Formats: sequence, C-alpha cells, structure tokens
Amino acid sequence: MSAAAVSTPQTIPFTGARIQTSRIGGIASALMLASALASANAAAAADLSCNRLLETGQTMICSGFEPNWALELTCNGGMNASFIDAFSGDGIQTTPGSIDFSSEDPWQLETSHPVRGTIAYTPGGCTDESDRVSDFTFTPTAAPGLSEPFYPFCCRIE
Repeated sequence: MSAAAVSTPQTIPFTGARIQTSRIGGIASALMLASALASANAAAAADLSCNRLLETGQTMICSGFEPNWALELTCNGGMNASFIDAFSGDGIQTTPGSIDFSSEDPWQLETSHPVRGTIAYTPGGCTDESDRVSDFTFTPTAAPGLSEPFYPFCCRIE
C-alpha cells in the first residue's frame, strides 16, 4: 500500500474540526481549509463595524409606544443616535446625537439626549404591537421627558 492511500485524521488549527486526509497533501488540504474558514470569519466580523451590532449603512430603530418615541442608531463609519419624539409638542421631532457603549452583547448604551438602556440579541424573541417579530430587544432605563416605569420594546434593522 502506498503512503498516499493511507488515511489519517487531521485537526484543523483554530477550529478543532477533524477531517480525514491522506498523509501526502493532507496537511496542505487542512491548512487551506483552515485559511478559508479564517478568512470567512474575519470578513463576517469586519462587516459589523459599529460595536459588533450594525454593518456600515445599516440603521436600527427601537420604537417605543405609550408614549410614542424611538431611538434610531445609524452606522456610517461610526455609530450615531437620534432621539425621535412623537409625544411632546406638535409633530415628530428628531434630535441627532452621539452614543457610547459600555458593553457589547448585550449592548449597554447611553446617548447624549440622554437615553440609557440595554439592547439584547433575542433571536425571534421580540414581537411588537403590529405582530412584527424582531431579533433585538431594547430595555430603556432613562429617556428625556419620560419617567419610569420603562418597558422593553423591539428593535428592527433596516
């Protein structure tokens, strides 16, 4: 039996995955696969350039009701926040501002408005008043012009 016909298990570096390879060319095949997986993982991670929450060009809208207000997060090279007020005065008022995160996943945040709270990744776990299902839930702890109690509400990505 030739050396090429002997099959041995190989562990792919950094992934822990095991594949069957022949001795000759097996290590090269395993390294090529590991390299491809690492490149795919790096590309996916690079896409979430705003605090591992949004991709460049995306907007997350977390809409509250009773009273009606929203927090809009926009990723354009960096994260920005707007407070949308539909409960005081005439019409809807949008106030742009900044945002800081003290943690990620869950994302604890504070804006310059000041809105404070936590966004949690809850896959399919948030249903809004129109029965739309979302993957993120925002639990506010402070919002301008509003007092407790605060209730969690859904966030959608556009």
